[in-house]
Amino acid sequence: MASVSNTAPSTRERLDEIVRRYYAPLLSFFRKRTRNSPEVPDLVQQVFLRLAQRPDAHTVDNPDAYIFQTASNALKDHYRRMSVRERHIEAIDGADQATEQVPSELSPERVALGREAIARLSSALRELPERTRDVFILRCVEGLKHAEVAGLLGVSVRAVEKHSAKALAHLNSALTDEGVSSRE
Repeated sequence: MASVSNTAPSTRERLDEIVRRYYAPLLSFFRKRTRNSPEVPDLVQQVFLRLAQRPDAHTVDNPDAYIFQTASNALKDHYRRMSVRERHIEAIDGADQATEQVPSELSPERVALGREAIARLSSALRELPERTRDVFILRCVEGLKHAEVAGLLGVSVRAVEKHSAKALAHLNSALTDEGVSSRE
C-alpha cells in the first residue's frame, strides 16, 4: 500500500477537487447563457481543459473569479465560432441563390460548370476540420490578417498559416480533381 504524505495535494488532486466543486455551478452558468443545451457540457469541459493547461492552476488565489472569468471567455469564443459558421453558411447560401439568378449572357454550359464548381467548393469546405475551416473563412472570406485570426481563435500566427495552407491545398485539390481549375 502506498504511503500517504502530509505534503500539499498534487496538481491532479487539486484539479479533481475543482471539477467536483465547480461542475454543477458551471453547468448552471452556461445553461442560463446558451440556447443550445447539448453544448453546455462541452463548454464546461472547455473551462476545465483551459484550467488544466495552465501550469500554475493549482495556485490561483481566487478560484471562483478565475473559473467564471474563464467560463465567460469560453462562452465568448463559442459565440465567435458560431458567428463565423453562420456567416459562412449565409455566404454559401447567398452564392447558391446568386447562381440561380444568372444573367442571360452566360451560356447554359458555363452556368452548369459554375454551379458544379460552387457545389464542390462548398462540399470541400464542409470536409475541412472545424478549426481549419474557421481560419480559412476568417482569412479569405472576412479578410482578416494572420495575427487577427490568431488572436481571435487563441492560436499562434504559425498555426493560422498552417491551417490556411491546409485549407487552400484541400480546396485546390477538390477543384483540380474535377478539372475545374483548368477550365475557363
